[in-house]
Amino acid sequence: MAAAKVGHLERTAAEPRDKSLHTVTLAEVNEINNQIRLFRLELSAPLRFLPGQWLDVYVPGISKAGGYTITSPPSKARPSASSGDPGSVELAVQKSPDPPAAWLWQNPDAITYAELQVRVGGNFVWPPPGVNIRGPPLRRAVFVAGGVGINPLMSMLSSLAEGPSVPFEVQVLYSLRDDGSRQAGRLLFLERIADIFREGRLKGRLQLFLTGGSGEDGVVVSGEGEAGGEVPFSARRITVDDVAAAVGDAAERRFAVVYVCGVPTMTDEFVQKLTDSQQGLGIQPHRVLCEKWW
Repeated sequence: MAAAKVGHLERTAAEPRDKSLHTVTLAEVNEINNQIRLFRLELSAPLRFLPGQWLDVYVPGISKAGGYTITSPPSKARPSASSGDPGSVELAVQKSPDPPAAWLWQNPDAITYAELQVRVGGNFVWPPPGVNIRGPPLRRAVFVAGGVGINPLMSMLSSLAEGPSVPFEVQVLYSLRDDGSRQAGRLLFLERIADIFREGRLKGRLQLFLTGGSGEDGVVVSGEGEAGGEVPFSARRITVDDVAAAVGDAAERRFAVVYVCGVPTMTDEFVQKLTDSQQGLGIQPHRVLCEKWW
């Protein structure tokens, strides 16, 4: 007999979360591909959160909340005096039979403008606790994502890219399943991240890894016309050696921070080898931050 799946509220019971619920309106639904939808939730009041945090999301008719990471930066959650925009947050939700996700995967016409209840929580956040990000102690930030593990990192990268100029280098290693389209717009947030580096809003590098395809390296087309380009990819999974190369040599590791988000098998292996002082890189544990998704 299969063990019952642990729900979001039970899994995150020990993590910090706000006491209050906020009412939001599901204002827009956009389908990235047949497995991922983006939801824009319009706020009724300003919402405070740190990049990387998630929401408990209560949908109509279902008593238990789903947990979905905020993928937009905090700046989007503030009202605009000039436009009258009340502010919003964005969620990326993977198709699932779990009741809250299944509700969100109904026909968009049936759920648009519905009112939901949300609450902010989570401790996988930017800036990294205990690390001085503006001074000499931080020279490189490395973000490692597997699949929808990109969600909290997207909020962090978007926030960093808003400026002012970031004094450290940013490395992004992103692995996801190859859908064969070779179109960045169908791969969750790939176009946004590619644009951030292409436009020079962050200095550093994006490395893309696609799995389950032909097994041959190639390129994904990003954008259109002169504003577009190509994102090269490696047809394999991210390895610890890839992360080590992105972090830098032994002299640089003391001045780096690494965020890892993905399935537990990936996150556990990477964190162990990044922090192990005997057989790994020996990075200080508070400089390696991890969040798992199931």
